[in-house]
Amino acid sequence: MLRLILWLTILIAAILCADLQVEYPYCFRFTWIGPYQDKKNIAGLTCEHLREDFKNVPCRRPLVATDNDAIPDTVDLWRNNFKQPNAFGCPMVPGEACVKYTYIYNKGVQNITYMCAKVNATNGCYRQKYISGLEVEVCVCDSELGSIPCNRASVTIQNLSKNNIFGLLLSAFLCVWLKYM
Repeated sequence: MLRLILWLTILIAAILCADLQVEYPYCFRFTWIGPYQDKKNIAGLTCEHLREDFKNVPCRRPLVATDNDAIPDTVDLWRNNFKQPNAFGCPMVPGEACVKYTYIYNKGVQNITYMCAKVNATNGCYRQKYISGLEVEVCVCDSELGSIPCNRASVTIQNLSKNNIFGLLLSAFLCVWLKYM
């Protein structure tokens, strides 16, 4: 009898614990490919195709194109997918932050990559301008449980040194690369 009670207790505990999941806040995870002419054929497009000439540019699937080449409306995206957060998001596990990389050329946004990553930076946006007209903006933030993912920051820090922006890019890129190797 004692054995039966013990087994029933273990069974009930297992059933109750199976329903408990650790919940984390979410970050967006996707790459907006920017102004792109052949939108109907992006299904076969990969990050490797996009980065042929730019190996250090972060890219995360899924790849997203917009009809009017406008920057994606992340609020609308989350509203339509919040029941399936892994479709366009990743859990912000301890030690990671939400990161948004924006590549701008001659004041026009070329592409944006949203992701979870380990970075050596505090919340805020960091921008580096190059003589060629290229600007790279990296925004780092922490999402809150139950809220829309952040992937933006309220503070902008202008004119980072090349070493700082390179360090941010390298640490996030290596983190993503190592995570999926």
